[in-house]
Amino acid sequence: MADVDLKVMEMVEKALAKEPDVGSSDLFDRVKEKHPGVADLSVRQFHARYPLQVKRRKAAAAAAASGSAPARKKSTPKRSRARKQPAAEAAPRPSRTRTRGAAPATNGRTSRDAVRAIILAFATELASADAKADVVKVLAGADQYVDQVISALDS
Repeated sequence: MADVDLKVMEMVEKALAKEPDVGSSDLFDRVKEKHPGVADLSVRQFHARYPLQVKRRKAAAAAAASGSAPARKKSTPKRSRARKQPAAEAAPRPSRTRTRGAAPATNGRTSRDAVRAIILAFATELASADAKADVVKVLAGADQYVDQVISALDS
């Protein structure tokens, strides 16, 4: 962990107590005048070492005083999802069209699940191969898996 100068930390704490919205670059300039040993840090390093730590401790103390855990940033969803309509108002969904030799939708999703299981079995066998020769043996037996996929699609 990086060395922290306690005098600098105290100065930063006092400055943030008086002026909580002060920028890190302004604070860094003030500290460099009184503590030249800090001058070899970048503003980013200074911020991470001093003001950020002061703010984290302050937030943790406030959370402990209120009896709750410190708030964490909530992640944003990667894609937006459409809101589901109530069942009475739900519009019928169009059927999916399949392209280029995809599995037929017989008995719900049974053929898809069967093909998925076969592919996973193939991948498992391939992943468990220890040497290059074992990988070649598994790949040479790929026809066996292809036959299983075709029979799963036919049923």
